[in-house]
Amino acid sequence: MNHTEQTDRVFYVAEKIIENKQRIADKIALLRLEAVNVDNDFLTEEAMKERALKLIEMIGTNLKKDDHANFNEAIDWGIEKGKEAVVKDVPITEALQNTQYYRKALWIFIAEIVEQERLGGEDIIKIANGLDPVLDQAVFGYSKSYVEYNLQIAQRYQDTLLELSVPVVPLFTGLAVLPIIGDIDTNRAKMIQEKALERCQDMKLERLIIDLSGLTIVDTMVAHHIFQLVTTLKLLGVKAVITGIRSAVAITAVNLGIDLHNLNIYTTLQQALEALGYGLVKKETIK
Repeated sequence: MNHTEQTDRVFYVAEKIIENKQRIADKIALLRLEAVNVDNDFLTEEAMKERALKLIEMIGTNLKKDDHANFNEAIDWGIEKGKEAVVKDVPITEALQNTQYYRKALWIFIAEIVEQERLGGEDIIKIANGLDPVLDQAVFGYSKSYVEYNLQIAQRYQDTLLELSVPVVPLFTGLAVLPIIGDIDTNRAKMIQEKALERCQDMKLERLIIDLSGLTIVDTMVAHHIFQLVTTLKLLGVKAVITGIRSAVAITAVNLGIDLHNLNIYTTLQQALEALGYGLVKKETIK
């Protein structure tokens, strides 16, 4: 068989794949649902058929070409579907299982044509060389998109949680408290510093009480950020008061060379409020 005859036969197979894409899509959905039925909008029979139709058409179109090197369309398809799977909360293992059903359904259909048209080994190899890479690149795009979009969502959740961990709570006009609770790492310490400054300016605060009584563990870098916040607030005209400082935090601050004598430090929030003139002591004593 010469090259032209072989190309014509592969072209014929490609045409038949496109012509029978609905039948192949139906088979893909049937195979998937026979194997496992997952209650998810992404994996319903109609959703699977709709996705399959587009990819099957791409495979058929690619088979018509002599050069199968451009897989951008298949990758883009995978990227779109990977993002959709993340949005619909589909585990990547569940979605990637569909690949085997695509291959099986396509080769069941192709086997019928091979038998009917008595295609040879060279024809089958050429068909495989045009079909398998499209599926592989679609899976590549899907996996890449799934992982990247998941990371983006995780980062957004992380950023939101960090922002929520900086609750500047107004107490009186011009006065608020910033309770720092739980474990704190360098990233959270930076977030506290940045968001506290923003909220002090947004709320037009004159005084901020930073309560460290809920702080469990602190390292040198974290302590540096906390006490740097006090210094920065002072430059912005906001009087900062620290309450609930523990011995471990105090020791770390001393090791950093921070002079605690120049800071307004009180044992409890009540003492700080009194010193600011909001408690039993009516006259503010903090300078």
